[in-house]
Amino acid sequence: MTTRLLPWAVVVLAALVYPAAVLTGGSPRFPSRTDCVHPATAGRNIEAVFGRFDRGVDAEARLRRVLGVGFKGSRIEADGCGRLKVDVPGVPSVAVGQQLMAEAAKVGIHATLEEATP
Repeated sequence: MTTRLLPWAVVVLAALVYPAAVLTGGSPRFPSRTDCVHPATAGRNIEAVFGRFDRGVDAEARLRRVLGVGFKGSRIEADGCGRLKVDVPGVPSVAVGQQLMAEAAKVGIHATLEEATP
């Protein structure tokens, strides 16, 4: 009888111990919206971000506007925190990025420089 109960005891013990061991570090933490914004630093992969959006239609509207004023290579991509961002990847330096931001401001578009995350 004990040999038949031993496998079940192991399963029940594992079912109780594993969750307790995982939760001792607290509940799972999901990234906040600010966790997805990494300010640009020299020597890193930099992108210009023209905005973050919860809805695809809003991101598409911004992309059309950005492309319409000449920011070629702009695209929509996920930011890793459940939102969409409109960006231009591959900005070669912070100085070039600052010039890009100034050009965007001239046509009424706000941009930020951020470190591109994989």
